[in-house]
Parts: sequence; structure tokens; C-alpha cells
Amino acid sequence: MNASLAPADQMQLAVHFHSTGQLDSARTLYEGVLRQFPNDFSVRYHLGLLESQAGDVERAALHFGRAVQTNPQNADAQNNLAFTLQQLGRDGEALLAFQQAQVLRPTDADIAINLGLLHKKLRQLPQALACFEQALVSQPQHVALLCNRGNVLQLMGQQGGALACYEQALKVEPDNPVVLCNSSNVLAELARYEDALACADRATRAHPRHVQAWVERGNALKLLDRTAEAVSSFEQALQIEPGMVQAHTSLAATVLSDSVDTERVIAVGQQSLAVFLQATYLAPRLRQAGLVVGAARLKHDVQQAHWLARHGHKVPGLTAFLKTGEALLDQAPGTAVHATPADLARMQPFLSAPWVHAMPQLPDVLNPANDWPALEDAYLAGTPEILTIDNFLSAPALQAFQDFAHASRVWHGEYANNYLGAFANRGFNSPLHLQLARELKQRMPRVFQDYLLTQLWGFKYEPSVTRGINVHADFAKVNLNFWIAPSEHNLDPDSGGLKVYDVPAPEDWTFEQYNIDSALIYRFLEQLQAKCVTVPHRCNRAVLFNSALFHETDTIRFVDSYESRRVNMTYLFGRQLR
Repeated sequence: MNASLAPADQMQLAVHFHSTGQLDSARTLYEGVLRQFPNDFSVRYHLGLLESQAGDVERAALHFGRAVQTNPQNADAQNNLAFTLQQLGRDGEALLAFQQAQVLRPTDADIAINLGLLHKKLRQLPQALACFEQALVSQPQHVALLCNRGNVLQLMGQQGGALACYEQALKVEPDNPVVLCNSSNVLAELARYEDALACADRATRAHPRHVQAWVERGNALKLLDRTAEAVSSFEQALQIEPGMVQAHTSLAATVLSDSVDTERVIAVGQQSLAVFLQATYLAPRLRQAGLVVGAARLKHDVQQAHWLARHGHKVPGLTAFLKTGEALLDQAPGTAVHATPADLARMQPFLSAPWVHAMPQLPDVLNPANDWPALEDAYLAGTPEILTIDNFLSAPALQAFQDFAHASRVWHGEYANNYLGAFANRGFNSPLHLQLARELKQRMPRVFQDYLLTQLWGFKYEPSVTRGINVHADFAKVNLNFWIAPSEHNLDPDSGGLKVYDVPAPEDWTFEQYNIDSALIYRFLEQLQAKCVTVPHRCNRAVLFNSALFHETDTIRFVDSYESRRVNMTYLFGRQLR
């Protein structure tokens, strides 16, 4: 019927079908015109919009790319091309396209936000800040630009400047829930906890269905040690949005310190893991776009799948995952792997399975043969407080934690130096993990006093990587770090452990300053002529130290096999830095 129409009429009808959601009919007409005019900008651009709307990101990127080749001066085409490239994990190409779009339209707020957010994702914070500030020159009251500028300043440790941005945005839109939530968050970082709560309360009153407002309210209440109210606030968030990952992880982190109701602590953490996996691997958008995953992460997961298979673990989808994952690694030698929708469909049952290893019941987690009173005395006598404890765990506990690290599908945090993280509020927990915390308080009561367990995590490292966690301090009173990988797998017995400096983070530093800004920390340590205690890696060795002391992972070089991966477990007790 449409073959007799002139190309211009076919385009007009196609645009009509497109605008009314009849995508298949629109696609047929667009492609008919394309066969006649393969380099036509308009048809390529509209096909890019259609495929993006339909969820076929690769085809959308192809059409936008051809449109840009035909008309490189079109800012909308450059912007849309960049957005689809970013969805495909091709961040470098996306950055160039966003930059070209901004050159073509330097005052466009949407383009500035897209480019700034990509810089932010790539940790290029000065460039992100410049994007937002350039656009704000012509639009100084633009709320989204102000909000994003504040977010970047917050990440750069400039909390005062961030708060000023949010306050300026609130003058324009006093009840904007996003800005109120950001204000609450930065006020909490400034240790103005009552003000943070007031901001979050203001957001929940103005927008009682805004789920993030309830999360920020819970965070502020937690910092005020109003734990029961914090839990209620997170639960309110989950009533509004049961699948909100952040609300689940915040709730699980808050109940972690409850050493009485162990069953609830474990259940909430495992539920948080299940929701995270659902959102990460089973989201509807992935059916068309597929998934971009780090090659180092996929290598670990394939190795883990082999280990699980060898040890008889019946994880759903294990065989299909192994076949597909190995093929993807062979085909993609770079740092990122793109799993097509078909690849992902084969891997989803395994990737989305909340598989957590069941732990045994043991009479002792800590080694009962150690002289714990003498160890406590030694720690308290230290200046500063740093203590190495060998043979830290009982032999059955060491084996149990090794099995847990090998078998549990909890290693979902990815970091720049190719190491993986697992957290108690996302499944890295068990009754045995919590028993360890209780035994420490019983064995060393003057060290741990009445401090609550505030964090529990593990890190697992790529064997050939030489760097681990950068220099930082933690907000806790006492830090316990111990290693469980066999010592014989460490290729350099004089390293592979932890470096602890004898200087604590200043009390007035922000989280970003003492936890992220390595250059600032090293300058500070050099100015104070800080000395460093290096503790080499040994299996079943613990390091107990004042958590405010700056510390970093020593050089890592281990045998390249799954069971050889360096694994450390960390417990944080109490709170001192803000």
C-alpha cells in the first residue's frame, strides 16, 4: 500500500506512526526510504530515535553514527549518539560525541548535564565541574545544573560549596525533593545531623511518596543513633518502592550492629543481595541492550563457576554461564566485555542467583590458644595502636571463611585496580561472621568497649595486580583486618599485606578527603614526616589498629589461580571520623 507513496509522504506517515507508538509500521516505512536514500540524515536520525525507544541500543548507535557522518554539525545527533554509545559501555567514544555536541551548542543545559555526568562517572571531576559551570553562566538559576554542580563539589570534598549550590537551587524550587535530599546528604557529611534530618523531614512532608527522602531521613536518624526510627524510615521507603536497592542496603547496614537478633541481620542482608541481583541482571532494559561487564570481574566469575562445579555446588545456570562466559573472555581481550541480550539470557540464571554458602556452627571462631589478655594489653600500650595477631582464627573457622569466600556469589563491588568487594549489607555475612565480632568484644573488652559493629566487608584481588586499596582512613574507632589466602600463594612473602601510617586523619577532614583524595593524603603524611608500619601478608594473620590511621594495601603478587586470590576481611567498630 505504501510502495506507491512518494518518499516525502512515506516519511510523513512514518513519523506519524512513530509518534503514536506504532514502531513496527514506522520502521518499515523508514527502512523503505532508507533503501532509496541510504545517506539521508533525517531517516537515519529518526531510525536511531526509534531503535533507542524500542530498546535496540546497538542499532540505535549504528543509525545515529551514520547520521553524524552525514551531518556532523547536528548537535542533537551527536548528543543521541553519545548517549547510546555510553549505554553500550563505549565511554571513550561517548565522551568525544558529547564534547562535539557541546561545541555545537555550548549553552544547552541537557548536553552539559550529559557530558558532565559522564566525566563524573569516569572520575574526571574537574572536567565535570567545568561542564556545569560553563552552562550556568547563561542559566544561573537552572536547578538541575546547580544540583549537579553541588554533587561534583561534594565528591571533591568541597561540602560548603555543594551546600551553597543546593541552597541556591532551593531558592528557585523550595520543595524540590531531589535538592532537599542532596542537602540532607551533604549536611550529614558536615556532621550537622539535626539539620540533615530537618531537610529530609521537609522533603517527606512535601513529597510523602518520594522514596529517596525516606532513605535520607533514615540515614540522618542512624547518624543520630536513633536506630529504631532509622529502621522504620527505611521500611517506609520499601513500602513505597519494594525493589529500591539503596533502601535495602541501608536497612541491612543499620541492623548489622544488632548482635542479638542474628537471624534478622542475616535475612535482611540476603534480601538486599537478592534485590541487588534482580536490579543488576534481570532489569527489563537488559533484554534489548545486553550488559557491559569488566573483563577482570568476568574472569573471577568464570573461575568461581569452575570451583563451584568441581565442588558439587548446584548453582542455577552454572553450565550455561561457564560456556558463555568463557567464550566472551576469549573474544574480548580488553578491559570491558559486552554481553549481547542473547549472551546475557544464557548467563542470567547464574548471575542472578543469590548463592551464599552455609556456614557450620563452631564453639570458637577466634583461636582459643592465643593469650588474648596479653594481646589486649599490647594493643592499648601501642603508640599509635597497631597490633599484629598471628594464628588469629581457630583452624575450623579459617577453613569455613575460606570456603565462604570461594563459594559465595557475593563479590559484586568492582574497583579501579581490578579488585572486588563484598559487603555485609549485601550478603557477605553469616552467623559465624557475627560470632567473630561478639568474641572479639568478650576477649578484648577494653579495646572494643561498647562500640557497635558498623561495617563488615571483604575484598578479593586479581592475582597479578600490583595495587590494591589506595591510602585512606576509615570513620571507625577500631579496625580489624585479617587475611585468609594460603601464605604459599604469595609470591613475595615480604609484601602483600598492609601499610599503616602512624598519623591519623584530621578530625575536620571530610569523608572524601580522608577516604578518596590520595594526593592530599600523601602531602599531609609528608608534611608530618609520617612513619609507616608494613605488615606482610600471612594466612590467618590479623592487624588490629586505630581506624583513623591512614593505611593502604601493600604491593600484591600472588599465584594466578582462583584459590590463590588474596582475600582480606575487615570489621569496623565504633565511629569517630565524620
